[in-house]
Amino acid sequence: MMKFSDHLKPAQEVALHYANKLKNSLAARVLAGEKDISTVDEAVELTRFFWEMTDCAVDDQKGGVEVAGTSDLEHWMERLMNVFIGYFKDMGFQQQWIEESNRINGHA
Repeated sequence: MMKFSDHLKPAQEVALHYANKLKNSLAARVLAGEKDISTVDEAVELTRFFWEMTDCAVDDQKGGVEVAGTSDLEHWMERLMNVFIGYFKDMGFQQQWIEESNRINGHA
């Protein structure tokens, strides 16, 4: 399961906000600790969600939008990146994270 220590709870709340905003039920369930990714397709979908969430957070940060009680979205997105990378590694889908992230960000 994707784990969030007490000091990372705000990051989880931010990510859940975007999962709901983007209507991504897989991300919402993973972030809530209800489900783990178990297929390559789910790993790719969750990677895409992360980068879509990041784009939304950048726009919200620029617009001064507060999300889940915080306006320091850049800080929480950096923390979330570490959580996601660790999660993908733990679940055995690190390669999918790397390949899809590179494709999305134009490094493929």
